[in-house]
Amino acid sequence: MKKYLILLVLISISSIPTIVFAADYQIPTLAVVSFENHSKVKVPDLENIGLTFLESALSRSGIFTLLDRRTIQKSLEEVGFNSSSGLVDPSFAIQLGKMLGARYLATGEVIDITERVTEFRGYGVYAKKTTVSVTVGLRIVDAERGTIFFIDQNVAVEELPIETTNMKTSGDIYRIYQNLMEQAILKSIDGIRQKVIAITPEAPKTPKMILVSINSEPIGADVEINGIFYGNTPCKLSLEEGKVLEITISLSGYEPWTKKVLISPVLKINAKLNKSIPSGDSSNLNINIGVTSP
Repeated sequence: MKKYLILLVLISISSIPTIVFAADYQIPTLAVVSFENHSKVKVPDLENIGLTFLESALSRSGIFTLLDRRTIQKSLEEVGFNSSSGLVDPSFAIQLGKMLGARYLATGEVIDITERVTEFRGYGVYAKKTTVSVTVGLRIVDAERGTIFFIDQNVAVEELPIETTNMKTSGDIYRIYQNLMEQAILKSIDGIRQKVIAITPEAPKTPKMILVSINSEPIGADVEINGIFYGNTPCKLSLEEGKVLEITISLSGYEPWTKKVLISPVLKINAKLNKSIPSGDSSNLNINIGVTSP
């Protein structure tokens, strides 16, 4: 009975690391602090649209838990945050992170919006098109360490077969700017995902366990694996596939059976135990001493 209790305790202890790993894991918190338009092109409400879309894209990525926008805004107003220089000072980033309860702080910006018109004349053909591009930058600071966790810059481009003059009048060009800005933000989000995957240690793989039948002739022998008692024959044990284990089967009055085996689905162990030969007793030996006459 005592041997079986020891076995139960060992099995319970072996399952603890995986449980602890799952319980300790938490998705880090992030606060999107600001989104600015630093291009020379003024687009109505572009900054608010960019901020909202950046928060939405980060939330959908599943990489971070985003903090509430109202809470962030209130805290930024209290500390007098300046988006152009606020996160440059590491000590301020750490202070702001503590105030918000955020591990990471993110800022985004539209760096540039350009339009380039190209014309083609030849072979009796005339074509004119406009290429619009939007460049977006994203910066994420580790608020615990005061260091830059991620910095990126991406461009989204669209070619239009017409001039943009009429589109500016109708407001369609602004929607194109917004769409390109969102495309560039999504590229950066993909870059963040790759970064997180690269630095995140792999979760321990759950070992594949298989039942291995262990028998002996005669039955009732002790089964030890790598020196640990597991039970008596006949029995079926759940062992990790691919492992090489030293198995010892022993019974009083018999020579122990010990082998190293590779655990596989086809493995079956049937140990034939040989009776041990008792050592001779000197008291039962007849010793004749021959004396040769001279």
